[in-house]
This record gives sequence, structure tokens and C-alpha cells, in this order.
Amino acid sequence: GLLVLVLVAAACSGAPAATDSEFPPWLESLVASTTGLQKEILSDGEVTIDELEKAVLATVQCMEENGVAITDFSFDSRSGGYKTAIVWETPPDDADLDALDATEAMCQAEYSDAVGSVFGFQRQPSPEGLLAELAWTADCMREQGLHIPEDVTPEQLEEIGRSDQMVYIECRNKAQVQSN
Repeated sequence: GLLVLVLVAAACSGAPAATDSEFPPWLESLVASTTGLQKEILSDGEVTIDELEKAVLATVQCMEENGVAITDFSFDSRSGGYKTAIVWETPPDDADLDALDATEAMCQAEYSDAVGSVFGFQRQPSPEGLLAELAWTADCMREQGLHIPEDVTPEQLEEIGRSDQMVYIECRNKAQVQSN
């Protein structure tokens, strides 16, 4: 039988930020180091959802060209997140998963890291919006059966989310869409 692994990725999103569009130093450095497709997308200083999708599709194509068997690709044009399923002929071992991580990191660095970071930066919520997203995310995770304390901090919620990433990402995306 075939084994399918589902990968979920999400660009940070929310309502457009009410701040100036000056990038923090870490993002300036990332943007300055881009080449090719990312440099072209970032040339006007902003990233649209269509440009993000173009970068994500290039990343997926790169992964396929480097031997990753991807099926069931879907891109969420509201949140900027995407899902793929990866088919394995035999159950993957640690070396297979490490090779997958290395291929994904290489392709993301080439085609989508800077674009996704700028997209997320542009759409970061206000402090009040972030608190609302946190509350909605926590409520959603509770509905999915996870124990989330009432006074959970963003860091604690992210840590709890590592135990069930699919639920965390799904709830985060729902909260971000709800905040728009």
C-alpha cells in the first residue's frame, strides 16, 4: 500500500496592519537576499494573494522536480495557507523525512520564504486583533478536544499546538479569516 503524508503550511495573515510598511531589519535582510521569482514579486514592495499563490506553486513544482511525489495540492486564497499530500511507496524513515525537510527548505528558500514573510508582515493584525485571534484560536482548539487554559498566552498556545499541528493550523486559519 501507499502511505500519504499531509503537509499544511500557512502564511501569517489577518487584517492589513495599520502601521507604516517599513520592514523590520530581519525582513529587510531576507528581501534584499532574494533572486529570481521572489525578487520579481517583491519589486513593488508588496505581495498580493495571487503573487503568494504563484510563489507557493513554484515551491511545490520545485519539490516535485526534486523527487517529492505530491498529490492533492490546495491553496486557500483567503488565508494564503496551502495543503499537499505526499505519497510514499513505503513508510518513510527518519532519513526520508530529513530529506523531505531539506528539499522543502531548499525550495521555500528559492521560491517563497521572503514572499510569504512579506505577505504575513503586510497582514499582521493590530495588538487588539491579535488578542481576538488568540481567543478564537483557543476556543476552536477547545472545541476540537484539546485542553487550553483560559489565561493561555500566545507562546503557550503555540506550544500546545505543536502536539496537534493540524488542529492548531486549522484553528489559526479560521481565527484569521474570522478577524478579517
